[in-house]
Amino acid sequence: MSESARDSGTVATMEAERKTPEPGTPAKRSLLERLPYWALWALTAVPILLSISEVVRAPKINHADYWVVLGLVADKNGELDVAQLFHLYHEHPIVLVGLVFWLDAKLFAGTQPPLGFLSIVLAAGMFAALWSMLPRTLTGLRRAGVVAGLSGLVFSAGTVEYFGDGMMGVQWLLGLAPAVIAIAFAHHGKLIPAFLFAFMGSLGHGVAFPVWIVLALVLWLRGESRIKAALPLGLGLVVFILWRVAPWPPSYQKPNVVGADTYLGAMTSTIGQSWATKSPDLAFLAGALTVGLFGVLAATAVKQRFAAKTENFTNTFDGPAPVAAVAGWFGLAAQVTLNGAMIGVSRGGYNATEGMSSRYVGIGLLGVCAVLVLLVTRGPRAVRLKAIPLALVMALCVYAIGNTAAGATRYRYAYQPVLGVAMQVNAGSVISKMYAYPDFLEQERSMGIYPFTPDFTLGCGAGGPELGTTVDLGKAVELKGPGYGTKDTAGAVDTAPVTGDKQINGWALIGGQQAQCILITDGAGKVVGGGTVGLPRDDISQFMNGTGRSGWQAVAAPEVKDPVVLAYRDGTYHRITTIKDAGKG
Repeated sequence: MSESARDSGTVATMEAERKTPEPGTPAKRSLLERLPYWALWALTAVPILLSISEVVRAPKINHADYWVVLGLVADKNGELDVAQLFHLYHEHPIVLVGLVFWLDAKLFAGTQPPLGFLSIVLAAGMFAALWSMLPRTLTGLRRAGVVAGLSGLVFSAGTVEYFGDGMMGVQWLLGLAPAVIAIAFAHHGKLIPAFLFAFMGSLGHGVAFPVWIVLALVLWLRGESRIKAALPLGLGLVVFILWRVAPWPPSYQKPNVVGADTYLGAMTSTIGQSWATKSPDLAFLAGALTVGLFGVLAATAVKQRFAAKTENFTNTFDGPAPVAAVAGWFGLAAQVTLNGAMIGVSRGGYNATEGMSSRYVGIGLLGVCAVLVLLVTRGPRAVRLKAIPLALVMALCVYAIGNTAAGATRYRYAYQPVLGVAMQVNAGSVISKMYAYPDFLEQERSMGIYPFTPDFTLGCGAGGPELGTTVDLGKAVELKGPGYGTKDTAGAVDTAPVTGDKQINGWALIGGQQAQCILITDGAGKVVGGGTVGLPRDDISQFMNGTGRSGWQAVAAPEVKDPVVLAYRDGTYHRITTIKDAGKG
């Protein structure tokens, strides 16, 4: 007996919705009828636009792994060393990642924004793949609502690290995105493109490896022949063998004494981190509940598949979707679960909370996507009828929770320009501290990548001082410490002593405004260092009048003698004379 007979009123409403053509069709609707669709499509676009804005506002200079991967795949002259592409980095393939990083260096001077925009493209491809897997029984406003929810999840606030730090996005999404696209093709029964994208993902990052098992599951749930279902398992075995014979980096002993619970914790925190970025217990709980829900829904699907029955799972608009119609979503759930298990095994030896690292956010968010769609297509009828509020509330909650990870990424934006100065002045200790590997400096210079480009600047504005400029220190105005002048003009160096090849922190307020740039000169006035300004200093705004972003950080050449710290604004040099070791910054 069909479930629709239980509530004729609701069914009549949904039947009317079903008869309403999808947005974009030539059918005529009144303005009032179109407004909900417009609102949902606008909600779909907003997270994507916000993610693009993160790429635009992010610093120009690249981060961490970019430098070491580029150093590995390029020779001393900056040319691509093809053989090195087939070496593993942290046990992961870097064929595509290394090639993309090298192309970024060659075509875009090694800057971060192109990698951020590529990450947007990869995430958009993943979003399109998820959209394509929605069953046809999910129609009208319900479909538009779920699409909006998926957009809010794929481009959630937690993914800011993927876009604001394009290097991180490229590394992970070159594995995740092709894997999800491969699942979508298998969901539609298109084996060749599914296998091609699965192979592409396997060349991008180890996170894609489980996709071969997942493709077999999807094809089996679709009712494909045993040969077709077994084929990806055979191809996956080939990929596994190639991975094992590739040159492996040195391995290190895990530092902690662990138990089964430690590995389980790392797994469940990976899957549940989207629901908790600061509470390990909540992340463990959310991950365990997610895996449990996947298991319950999968058990029903497997039972139905073996029984070859379709009762209560008919292809009607208000009934649960047939197993074959959501095969890809079960595949996505399996991919997420296997990814979590991989991280549990590989990272559990470090800490049970390793899965809460923001680089794993894509796995957790895909898990939420799978939960959402499986609930609105195969869940209880009351849930299926509330697809729109469920999708929007889940997306909004996860987006809000992702603010913690997003804030941590944005906090790093302001500090990153210090690396450019450190590289320019050969401050090896600071370069190492910022994970940029001084051993590759000469290679980077020969390639002419940023910051070794003509457009590098200390940020003082047109005509302002740059590295190598000589400043007349006799004309510099003294910027005294707090309590010796007005409430809106003062400054201090918080790190003593001021020496070269060291991160120097401090603050400066000039008429209530932050400095345009920060400089370090030698005793003769030659500019031998600089850094970044506009760092948050709430502690200063509590007793001074002006911006709360008065902080700065700088670095100078290792050999600097008699260093002088200058804050520059509106053509005037302000010499900061108060130096105290307060460890701020």
